Parts: sequence; structure tokens; C-alpha cells
Amino acid sequence: MRAAADATTSLDDVTRGTRCCVAFVCIENHIDDCAFAFAPRASERDALLDMTRTATASASASSSAACARERRRSHSTHRAASRSRASAIASSSKKRLEVITFDLDDTLWPTTPVVNAANEALIDWCTERLGQKFPKTPVVHAAMKLVREERDAQARARGDAAAEPMSYAAIRIAGAVRAARACGIPEHDAVAVIARGYHLAWIPTRNDMARRLVFPGVREALASLREAYPNATIGSITNGFGSATGAGLGEFFDFEISAEALIDEHMVHGEMARKPHAYPFQLAMGIACGEHGYSGDADTWVHVGDDVLNDCYCAKQLDLRTVHVKDPNVNPYQSGGGAPYAETSMRGAVEADAASHVDGVVTHVRELPELLATWYA
Repeated sequence: MRAAADATTSLDDVTRGTRCCVAFVCIENHIDDCAFAFAPRASERDALLDMTRTATASASASSSAACARERRRSHSTHRAASRSRASAIASSSKKRLEVITFDLDDTLWPTTPVVNAANEALIDWCTERLGQKFPKTPVVHAAMKLVREERDAQARARGDAAAEPMSYAAIRIAGAVRAARACGIPEHDAVAVIARGYHLAWIPTRNDMARRLVFPGVREALASLREAYPNATIGSITNGFGSATGAGLGEFFDFEISAEALIDEHMVHGEMARKPHAYPFQLAMGIACGEHGYSGDADTWVHVGDDVLNDCYCAKQLDLRTVHVKDPNVNPYQSGGGAPYAETSMRGAVEADAASHVDGVVTHVRELPELLATWYA
């Protein structure tokens, strides 16, 4: 049974920086069965909460907490406030930490060696079954880019701005099939072997390598956070296919959100499913509210990640506190199929104004417990 809210506003309100009251009614599946209500004025809070309680009672589900703030006066005011936030945190009375969310790739483990190993495992799997003429990884990557370009060209010919984004998994499979056919491998053979190889070789290798290459001190830091904040909810929000559970860290996490799963399993639009769109964080809020009693106080939620755009900027659009993991020895992974449009179009401007989106900086996640101890009781 699904609950529905009558008062709704475009998700773009959040991505434009509007402070909104967010009420989630979470029933059964947090993708398909969440009602999102956004009320930009504090005067609407009581009515919205009453609506949420009524819908929740009729559906026999737990209601969500909601929070409301006034609209920003201007973008410049928001930027000035963000820059002074770190010092305000240190000087203000400490609050209780309710939620910590982590990015995964290049935050808890290095992405490049992990994904490179998975890519080679897929090539090896396919070569063993289809012969030595099966294309190598660089050829597959080139084909992946061609797939994206052709799909966008076809979409423009239909009058659309661009093709609906595919998951990274789907692009890799489609690119590998294209490259294999170009080498003379029959289409049916290519589709059958590559599709199975992705699930039986690529995914297990990615998880195994992530488990092996978890950054030093990550496990200890997560255990320390669990001990210091036993009532806090810990989750992950990733654009990729990795998972904390797959990397052997599942015992520390209460929930995980993967853009790949949102796209392929739940048919969420690709640009919406991926950071820097606010939707993954809105979904995380629904889970935190509906299942873990999150109060809705943005100051009690910290997001931790290596990417100023996808992590800090994105989380800051919902006024969450942010920690940038800035390890000079980590080179960000470059996707074989190319980065999503939102990343390429926004990255330069956002990174140039990083101070507006970052509350704290650490070199490694192992430094996180010490930083958070200065912010929270």
C-alpha cells in the first residue's frame, strides 16, 4: 500500500538551494513507495506533518520527521554563511550526531585499481570463452563512448536533448558487445558471454579488490564511530556499483544507496539517480527518517566524501555538514564511458568555490573520529 502526498514541489527546488521542509512516508520500498512533500515556508510545517501522520496511519507505517527553514536571501548570503560554518561549529554547543553517510569509491578504498582489476577480469572471462580475438579493455572503453555518442545522436534526431542515461554496467556491457561484434564475434555469443561475465567475473572481482584495498585505518575509524555514537545511523551513498557490504564493511552500515541499483533495478532516471543530483540524499533522508528516527536537523547529519561536487556540494544543498577527504595520493578514477553531463558541466565552478561547500577536511577517513569529536557530544 502506498501513501501519497498532495503538496509536492519539483526536486529542482532543492538543487537550487532552497531550504525545504522534507517529509517522507516510507512504506515497503523506499524508491517506489516514498511520498515526498516540500514546503518552503515554516507556516506550512504543521499541516504537512498532520498530512504525513494521517497518510502513515492509513498505511500502517512509521511516519517521518520533518524540518523547515526560511528561504535563502541570496546565493551570496548562503556562500558567506557556509564559509563561516566550520568556526561556528567549533564555538557552538555540541549537538548529538544522528546520521553519518559516506561516499565509497576513493573515500573508503581507491577506485582505479579496484575497477581496473574488475575490467580485466571481465576481459579474461570473455577471452577464455570467445577466443583471443576478444577485444582488450581500451577497445571496449572506446566502444562505450561510441555507444553514448550514438544514443545521444539518435535522441537528438527524435527531438530530445539527450538519450536517457544508462547505468555504468549497461554501458560497459553494450560497449563490450559492440567491440566484440567489430572483431567478428557473433552477436548472440557476445551478448550471452559478456552479460554473464559481468555478473560472474566483474562484480565479484570489484568487491574482492575493494575488500583487499580498503584504506588503512578505515575499519578502525568505523568501529570507533560506532562506539562513540552508538545511536547514530551510518549509511553509504555512491554513484558506482560498489558497496560497503561487498568490501567487507557491512557490519558498520545501516543502509546503502547505489545509483547503479536505482537506475537498473528501480528505473530512476540516470541523471537523477546520481550525485550531484539531490535525489540520492533525499532518498537517504527518507530511510533515516522512516526507519531510524532521524529528527530532520541538518546539523546532526554529516556526509563524508572525496569529491567536492558529488559529495560536499550535493550534501550542502540540503544543508548537511560535510567533510572532504582530500588524499593527495589518490587519483580520481576516470570512467571508461565518460562522466555524466552534470559532472562535466558543473565541476569547474563548484571546485573553484570549494570553501562554500566544505565544513571540514581530512586526509584520510582514519582522521574522521577526531574531527567529529570537536563537533558532536
